[in-house]
Amino acid sequence: MRSKTRNLLLVAPSWLGDAVMSLPLLGYLAACEGVRVCVMCSGYTARVFWGVDEVDQLVVLSKSGWARRFWHRSRTLRAIALAAGVVLPPSFSSALALYLAGIQHRIGFRTDGRGMLLTRGLPTRGSRETHLSESYLGLGRELIDAMGMQQPSEPDVPSVRVFDKDRESTAKILGKRLDTGSGYVVVVPGATFGLTKSWPREKYRELVTMIAKDVPVVLVGSATEREMCDWISHDIGGAHNIAGKTDLGTLFGVLESALAVVANDSGVPHAAASIGTPVVVIFGSTSPTWTRPLGDHVDVVCEPVHCSPCFRRECPTQLECYAAISPEMIHDRVERAAGTRGSSAKGNVSNT
Repeated sequence: MRSKTRNLLLVAPSWLGDAVMSLPLLGYLAACEGVRVCVMCSGYTARVFWGVDEVDQLVVLSKSGWARRFWHRSRTLRAIALAAGVVLPPSFSSALALYLAGIQHRIGFRTDGRGMLLTRGLPTRGSRETHLSESYLGLGRELIDAMGMQQPSEPDVPSVRVFDKDRESTAKILGKRLDTGSGYVVVVPGATFGLTKSWPREKYRELVTMIAKDVPVVLVGSATEREMCDWISHDIGGAHNIAGKTDLGTLFGVLESALAVVANDSGVPHAAASIGTPVVVIFGSTSPTWTRPLGDHVDVVCEPVHCSPCFRRECPTQLECYAAISPEMIHDRVERAAGTRGSSAKGNVSNT
């Protein structure tokens, strides 16, 4: 076993996709000689890091009151005796606990007026021109440099884990609706950011109609997206809506067994790609240069227009960035994506 002498902290993002994009940084830190990596995260994203070999300790943040929360965090971090920490969330509060805990090296982006809380801060200007995982790795390199340690070479990238209990709960929720032996396609029509990140629901309904003629479709999402998924799947034979009915573990099980996943630029395709499932991702207002899922079988669909990427929550015009992306185009991409899982999978999704 390697000698672990210095404790490093990774403060993970609170969003699913960002948490998955932090896994390369986790692998990088864990590959350093003589370190022990602690991950501090929200209860929601904790499932991303659960069971990952590179995580030596997982600290899940409580939901108590503001003062009690930061007192508890700083006390916990002091008990771990951390040598350094890298803060990925951009908020002031996410860096405060490290400052209060007196951690010697505190690395993060200079955002939200928190520069005084950091010992080294990197600017975020122009960061959207670089993949977010690379920006995270830049923070890691700063941390290792500040500690005078040797940079690791070609570290492995951890993957989201799927456990037997996740597969069991997947079989339970899907077994009531379809024969999973023939395969299925997962469709994720929502996005937390808003409508500018969401391909129009009318087009999703056309797409689901096409796919469901040959293979079952499972729609997933949050509880708030269930009504939209109901609208998309209404009266379509072979379409099954389980939005709001899965925890993250069950969702990961659903993704693992799928022939392919179709989604907007949201958290789910990042998890699917990490698990190894082929993904088709539709980009509109945002940029695949910045948040493309990482993986061997990721197909990005993006038809740039004069105003994209705008990164707006609301479109002042008519969502021109989605106008040229048709259901037929996405269906063809789904067919090819399913084909990467073998010839038998490819035969399940045919042209309409």
